Amino acid sequence: MLSNVKETITKYSLLTPGDRVVVAVSGGPDSVCLLHVLLLLSKDLDLSLHVAHLDHMFRGRESAGEALFVADLAKKLSVPATVEQFDVPALCRERGLSAQAGAREARYAFLGRVAREVNAARIATGHTASDQAETFLLRLTRGAGVSGLAGIPPIRENIIRPLIGATREEVLQHLASYRMSFVSDPSNTKPVYTRNRVRSELLPVLMRFNPRMVQTLAWEASLLRDEDSAAEACLDIQAEGILVRAEDSIAVVREGFSRLPRAYQRRMLRRAVDAAGGEASRLSSVQIEEAVAFLLSAQTGRAMELPHGLRIIREYDRFLFQEQATALTCSATLPVPGISSVPELAIEVETRILVAKGGEDEASVLEREGCLPGPDAENYVWQALFDYDKIGRKITIRNRLAGDWFCPSGMGGKRKKLQDFLVDSKVPRRMRDRVPLLAAQDDIAWVAGLRTDERFLPNRETQRLLLVRILHQA
Repeated sequence: MLSNVKETITKYSLLTPGDRVVVAVSGGPDSVCLLHVLLLLSKDLDLSLHVAHLDHMFRGRESAGEALFVADLAKKLSVPATVEQFDVPALCRERGLSAQAGAREARYAFLGRVAREVNAARIATGHTASDQAETFLLRLTRGAGVSGLAGIPPIRENIIRPLIGATREEVLQHLASYRMSFVSDPSNTKPVYTRNRVRSELLPVLMRFNPRMVQTLAWEASLLRDEDSAAEACLDIQAEGILVRAEDSIAVVREGFSRLPRAYQRRMLRRAVDAAGGEASRLSSVQIEEAVAFLLSAQTGRAMELPHGLRIIREYDRFLFQEQATALTCSATLPVPGISSVPELAIEVETRILVAKGGEDEASVLEREGCLPGPDAENYVWQALFDYDKIGRKITIRNRLAGDWFCPSGMGGKRKKLQDFLVDSKVPRRMRDRVPLLAAQDDIAWVAGLRTDERFLPNRETQRLLLVRILHQA
């Protein structure tokens, strides 16, 4: 197992000496094996590890027990750990997500935050060759193309999969040889999940024809990933001038698109969907073929609706990919002090009360309270200070409403319509409903990331400051 993982790390350049790595540990065999193997290799590879575990709160005491198991395991192995819980069922209800989609979103947001907090270069997850084989079969049955069949990449941005070359059987053998305990998630055996049926019903049948079917499918995924990368590189050359940005849209030039080979037309479509804010990976092969046919034949003025909130419109010699207008209504009261999650806007808001002593200026107060931007400043996308006694205790985060106005700082208290301000600030139309607004009663105090309101700013007489920080959730 150790040589297998070292070979994978070297082959895909997953780690460099001196890296700090957040290890995602669920408590199951794959993640426990991942932690143990990286710990055994840490001296040789000059790594420092940090365990991260998120209790999704789906299974009550059972999942809470798993969190305790991981915390205890990290303590026994002398590895620092961050163990938290998050109400994923509530997130799924609020956002209309499936349990799996909600858990994945919350988990990766948590891992990203932990990595930033501990200054880790990499996040390691326990995906194995068995997961790769199952993914390959799942996507094959749904009609995925080359990109989909390429499966789980060994590295994507800062997320690495050191066990991607090892099978689940090899994982269990390693754990047994070192007498490492783990916990089992009962949801992994429920037949209601298609992946579980692939694992328990389809793969065993295929292995009767080829006992090394897992390795074979994982190798096929690796080959297709190389083919996919080569095709994307070729498309980069041919695509210049075909996919362009136009106002608030992504445009595909019709003449250039029609000259592309069919395989590249499909890829160009996926690029346009992703660039316009959609998710091409969620389009079926049928939807892709229908959209390509539309791009080749639609007349000016015709439109086609794509799933997940996108629309394609033929406009003379080009096709515009635009997000469909959706009514977004969001208003959340903020505790002061406190931290709130606002999932509708995909942000987290922190409020703090700071006391100014003896006419201190704002910078001095921030420095004394340890609130000046430091090494982790990138965690907070926006930060602003207000006079707490002017802004009042009841503050909310909301999106824009018809008739909104405020007094932008630097304009001497003059009023300006929010709509005009957003246009002047070149905020794309499709993003204007998603700009967070800090409101005091009915008045806008801050157009987050753009401008504060003159009326609520602190001055030399201010005794109590309200610090508001906004963090984008990954």
